[in-house]
Amino acid sequence: MKKITVMLVAAMCILAAPTFAKAKSSKKAKASKNKTVVAGEKFFKDPKTKKAYDFGGLTVYINDWWSNPNAAPSSKFEEDQRAFRKSLEDTYNFKVIQKDLGAGWSDHPSEVANYCITGGDDARIFVIDSRSALSGAANNLWADLSKVPDINWKDKKWNKAVCSVLPGYTFSVGKPEPRQVIFFNKRVLQENGFDPEEPYKLQRSGKWTWETFESMCQALTKDTDNDGIIDQYALSGFNTEFTLPAIYSNGGQLTGRDKNGNIYLDTSDKTMEALNWVKEIFLKYNKPAEEGANWDYFKSDFLNGKTAFYSDQEYNAQANGILATMKDDWGMVCFPLGPNGDKKYFSMNQDNMFVIPACYSKDKINKIMKIYDIWTTTVPGYEDADAWKEGYYGCFRDTYAVDETMQYIIDNSKSWDAWLIPNFNWQPIAWNVCGGMDPAEVIESMRNELQAALDDINE
Repeated sequence: MKKITVMLVAAMCILAAPTFAKAKSSKKAKASKNKTVVAGEKFFKDPKTKKAYDFGGLTVYINDWWSNPNAAPSSKFEEDQRAFRKSLEDTYNFKVIQKDLGAGWSDHPSEVANYCITGGDDARIFVIDSRSALSGAANNLWADLSKVPDINWKDKKWNKAVCSVLPGYTFSVGKPEPRQVIFFNKRVLQENGFDPEEPYKLQRSGKWTWETFESMCQALTKDTDNDGIIDQYALSGFNTEFTLPAIYSNGGQLTGRDKNGNIYLDTSDKTMEALNWVKEIFLKYNKPAEEGANWDYFKSDFLNGKTAFYSDQEYNAQANGILATMKDDWGMVCFPLGPNGDKKYFSMNQDNMFVIPACYSKDKINKIMKIYDIWTTTVPGYEDADAWKEGYYGCFRDTYAVDETMQYIIDNSKSWDAWLIPNFNWQPIAWNVCGGMDPAEVIESMRNELQAALDDINE
């Protein structure tokens, strides 16, 4: 592959439902309630003609692997958004249809690549993920959008995380998607002498750190019947979703870049310190599997109130997530801060990306990009900076999870190259370290395999 510089910044998406918040609520978004939204007074003028854009009836297809263009709107916002977008399409003489490409998730990358190589008479934007990003860029399949005229890339609507994956090529709008977090059981904390809101208080004061987390784990891991056997554990840990943020919370990384842009396997002191800390946490405080348990036993252990903490991704809290029906009250905080990190709460970016095929003419690329820019204009009545929170409140048992935790991880997501590198299978590092193996020995046993993947991307 050709060498390319990849910059990642941060990660998020949104669901909706009612809330039964117990904490102080933030201000609600000022959304229109009953009126049909129209294009309003703002007009988009072509800088060449000084007149309103006219795209001549061009239809742009946004192809992913899940969208149904005939699905009914699921909320008042979607109703208003569709009405507003229809008015934009009528005003500027274009149409946008977002639909499933029809190849399914597994074959989507090859279908996208085939189209970009052979070309087509229609106009498309493709949604891609980590399987396509680097290989497509290396083979010049994605259009360079950096010089498309009349695009304000500083507009707050753009997802900075996605726009920074392959600067000038990948794009999207909206907030980055939240990822790694720590859930906690308020009942278990209270029954063990803690304030049930303690993790929130520590996070709010900047003291939610490895040290305070481990101190709580130590107090929550007990031999309750004095038979010499630990029978109460603090943590239900998902090994990969604990190990990854632990590394980056300490200023470490799975891979780094040298001065020439080559990607290398990172075994710096900060990375190794994090891996050794992870090993100790899992050995001492993570609830082991019972005989015959499924691989994801830790999820049901937390759901059934057997542990105080659960490390995984935020999607567990969404309307269709496993925590929706949990009996005990629970909260959600960011991953605790490591001693050598930047002291900012975060999550990791893994958002889907939008690209335009490079096989099109420059004029066609410019038109497609400008159509998407206009089509994604913020809907009137939904300009409130906190409007994104409305879709999350109903997923949680308190508003602190949204107003504080979600705000932190939307504002500061971490960039990382490793998830984009084909065949860079880093997950066994987490599996083995969390299983008690020495981190240095684990990495050494995997070095040749990991280096081969890096050599391919550095060629």
